[in-house]
Amino acid sequence: MIERRQFKETSIFLVFQNLIEMELKEVEDYINEISCELRQKQKKLEKDYENANKKVEEDAEYDVNSFFEDDIHKYFKVFPIYTYNPLLLTLYGQFENWLKKLCDLDSRKGFSKVRVKDLAGNNYIEKSRRYLEIVAEINLDDTKLEWQKITQIQKLRNCIAHNDSNIIKDKSIPIEKQELYKNILNDNRLEFDKIKGDFYIKEPEFLFDTIGLIRKYLAAVIDKIKSRNVVAKNMSMPFDNANWGQEKTENLLKQIISALNQLDENEARTDEYKDSDLKGNLRGIFESMAFNVTKLYSFFTNGKWETIDQKYIIEEREKGLEKIKKLYDIK
Repeated sequence: MIERRQFKETSIFLVFQNLIEMELKEVEDYINEISCELRQKQKKLEKDYENANKKVEEDAEYDVNSFFEDDIHKYFKVFPIYTYNPLLLTLYGQFENWLKKLCDLDSRKGFSKVRVKDLAGNNYIEKSRRYLEIVAEINLDDTKLEWQKITQIQKLRNCIAHNDSNIIKDKSIPIEKQELYKNILNDNRLEFDKIKGDFYIKEPEFLFDTIGLIRKYLAAVIDKIKSRNVVAKNMSMPFDNANWGQEKTENLLKQIISALNQLDENEARTDEYKDSDLKGNLRGIFESMAFNVTKLYSFFTNGKWETIDQKYIIEEREKGLEKIKKLYDIK
């Protein structure tokens, strides 16, 4: 018989991950195309400038720079500013939207009524991080490095969007003491005015690296969140006990299998001790099962389990069960 469950449905998170990858690839293709065109114009301008210099190198009165300065300004500053800076805003907006959607998808599982929009935070990136750690209870320790880089990009994005691409937020503080000064100064993918504080993205590699960072972080989050299928808690054990519950129920299944094997072995035996051995072995298995069952019963009824609970079942049977129900305060 074919077991239909072996043909697993595609996780909605994997579908969403494929959608993210497709959209990131489209942005990469777009950046590649426009950056190639811009670089071609820059290289042509550099070559024309070099050739012009060679032609007039003996004529000191001819100023080549004044002839090319408008085009240099246009292709090496204006075009990158209007091309790459807005693209960072676009990437940030997409990243924020994707994180929010991931949290919304997780909330559909019904483990908590808290939604990402209910949490404190200045933006959905912060709220989503809080949701994943507090509500979804996902351990994101192994993404700390990526998160630090993301927060730096977030600060750059905020300067572009809210401070006219300038790092100076408090004019009473020297520019060298501004929060982003050292980071921007040491990043050769950015053009930075150390006097005025203005900056812009001059190299598309900055955007490609940002895309790679987004891709890596979201892949890590999706990998963790898609495997969160069961949460088991009670008031006495408020942390997730899903793995503990899996272990106990698996032990029960193994004990059932062991009991069935004992019955099969009994059928094959012909000696006079086979029935007495079977009874002894089955009793031992049932006693072990009673430990696991009473532990699970106490968990799901929020009762306080004691080792004697197993004896109540083994020795007192129905009366023992009633005693346990009273001890667990089951109405």
